[in-house]
Amino acid sequence: MRGVGFAACVAALLCGACAARVVPPPPPTPTPTENLVPVVRQPAGYYPGDSFNVVSSFRTADQTAWLAEHRAAIDDIQTRIVEIREGRRGPGCIGEDRYTCVASLAQRFAVADNYAWVDKNIFAPTKYDVNGKPVVAKITFDGYVPLTEAEKNRYADNRYERLLEDTSRRSTKFFLTLGPGDRVTQFAARLAKDPTFARTQEDYDATDAYETVAALTARTCPNLAKAEVANWIENTIKPGSKSYSGKIRRGVAALKISKQTKFCGRTFQFDSVWAARTYNQYRRDVIGGMFLLVD
Repeated sequence: MRGVGFAACVAALLCGACAARVVPPPPPTPTPTENLVPVVRQPAGYYPGDSFNVVSSFRTADQTAWLAEHRAAIDDIQTRIVEIREGRRGPGCIGEDRYTCVASLAQRFAVADNYAWVDKNIFAPTKYDVNGKPVVAKITFDGYVPLTEAEKNRYADNRYERLLEDTSRRSTKFFLTLGPGDRVTQFAARLAKDPTFARTQEDYDATDAYETVAALTARTCPNLAKAEVANWIENTIKPGSKSYSGKIRRGVAALKISKQTKFCGRTFQFDSVWAARTYNQYRRDVIGGMFLLVD
């Protein structure tokens, strides 16, 4: 009955809109750009404003204006990426400014923020409360691990299969909390896949856990190997985790929390959160994943 009622309400709203002849404004006209490749197929680096552009081959006028507004800062980040790669600048996130953190993650990921998220993208402005104190800023952006040579060869001659791969690949989503001096005080990442269910090295490779940990510890463990991270999670993080479960409204939730654990000079915590909510007898949504927290 709830589903029928909801459908009826939607139909009534649509009919009301038709009766009133409300015409929505047209979408912005996209502007073609030369050889624009989706971020999911780009090499490691920073692709400003493009997290919205997963399969599109266009940039809107709004995005073009946003790029022009932040051109100096974008160039600054790109310069830092090169400096870190060449060893002329140290990598890092915690305690560093946001641009250095982005440039550090861009050594391992194709990083992109969303130009439309004005208060959350990499260039989100600092705001102040009524007493003149800066409000803690939180910014978010996506990271895609670049395709391997084998993956590139696999999709090179099959456009349809490549499109399916582009739309199915999940990003690792990064969340930075900024403190005084625009420095990163907290770092969190929702990994592309949950390492809780990983067992083989191939399973772990699909989670982006290695690339995330390696980017955050590049200064202290520059030669960190994939197997080291997988073994650390499998043999230290998982055995030290505790599981919890409980009911939520119209569903259930499961939570697995690890102890705070030091690794390569940083303190990590892995929280696996899953929630299954039943909206009606025909539909069940399951949301969640692994969140990696770093201090």
